[in-house]
Amino acid sequence: MSQNKELYTVLGVDQSASDAEIKAAYESLIARNPQGSPLYPRIVEAYTILSDMDSRAAYDLTGKIRKGGIRRHRDGRSDRTEKARYALNTLFLAGAAVTTVLFILQLGGAIGSLPFYIACGTSLLIKIAEYILRLIP
Repeated sequence: MSQNKELYTVLGVDQSASDAEIKAAYESLIARNPQGSPLYPRIVEAYTILSDMDSRAAYDLTGKIRKGGIRRHRDGRSDRTEKARYALNTLFLAGAAVTTVLFILQLGGAIGSLPFYIACGTSLLIKIAEYILRLIP
């Protein structure tokens, strides 16, 4: 059995299982294996990784469990990556505010369309960079 299917085997689901199927399998296993059970930590670990879209995608790609499956943050990202994502999200929000103002000014005829398009493009590039950072462990 490849390591990439190990967590799916723990929950007894296929790799193509939906979120609902994963949750149902988890709830069924937890009902049969209470907190004192030796299988309990492994079941919780499998569900923690497979129930989170980003963690599941990373697991499916690499077949590896980061830090023994225990996430340091909400999704296992390093502090530097989290800080970069926070900064990019802040810039995106500022860009969205500027874009809104420019859009209103453009509608009123006070400015041409070029500043609005530049602000839209910049905000879009910032958001794309933030999404790319989601893929970095």
